[in-house]
Amino acid sequence: MREVIQCLIDWLDSETSDEKGHRILRALAQESLKKSEFEESKRRFTADEIVAAIGESIGNADPKKWIDWSGSLKKYCETRELQIIEFARKRGLPRYPKPERKSTKGGPGRHTTFYIKAEPIPEIMEEDQSIKYMRVGNEAADLQAHYQMTALGEVKPSWISSWLFRHGQIELRQWYVWVVLGWLLAIGAFAVLIFLVGWLSLSVPKPVTTQDITLLMSIFGIPYGAWVAIIRPWLLLFDDRIISAHELLTNFYEKPAQLELLRDGNLRVIRLVRYSAPCPICGATINLEKGEPDFRRRLVGRCYESPREHVFSFDRITRRGLLLIER
Repeated sequence: MREVIQCLIDWLDSETSDEKGHRILRALAQESLKKSEFEESKRRFTADEIVAAIGESIGNADPKKWIDWSGSLKKYCETRELQIIEFARKRGLPRYPKPERKSTKGGPGRHTTFYIKAEPIPEIMEEDQSIKYMRVGNEAADLQAHYQMTALGEVKPSWISSWLFRHGQIELRQWYVWVVLGWLLAIGAFAVLIFLVGWLSLSVPKPVTTQDITLLMSIFGIPYGAWVAIIRPWLLLFDDRIISAHELLTNFYEKPAQLELLRDGNLRVIRLVRYSAPCPICGATINLEKGEPDFRRRLVGRCYESPREHVFSFDRITRRGLLLIER
């Protein structure tokens, strides 16, 4: 049994990932390796024990719900089972490691546990089997992503924007909106002023120098940079209600986040949030990213493991998404 469990650990090492499913499997395998000489009933671990072995803070979340076997973890294991089988086959092992769950009817002292069992390696690897894992009922239209939003304040802002998102959001009172609009107009006017001054300077007949070339580049570069980096994102936020948050607004270790505009009467609130979902195809995490070049001016869900193939739409109201790329 020790060789079988070590096989899973070595496979995880060969497929480096920071996905939650990957971290859960590693913790389960490492804890199982410590008890590899014991019988199966003594190599089972509760959700709390696995979370403790991961050594990661999950806040106030319930460990059972955080592991989410029925949702993403089971799918994560199933779609990688063929790879693990082939990895064990190359090692000459007669069995391969397969993560399983032992459920109970509940009650005092009865907990759902997770363990690794040794399954015989099949003699023939059917090619069609991998296709069945990649499709649910062979109907791509049935594949839906169910997005969840992080709790307010869970997405950590960068030190530059921490004074803005003190509680994970900015409350825009009416005068705040006017200040923002005035600020955007001032930036726009300054860019236009630079354009005009530069244009008038170059209109004077004289030999072209390096300074003139630099000025010419500034005439177009500064206004364009102000539009792309400052003015356009704010206009898109007020128009589309949700946009991708710039990397400068979030902590270096944070995954892609979004700026979301909410309306509550006369109050406008800008929240720093993250929408994500388990991929219904492979079980990895779906994060929202820009849809360009295929889906212009849209936020789409891209799978962490296959961002160009497992692409889903995003509806912030229903929090659901459909598969956008036909398989």
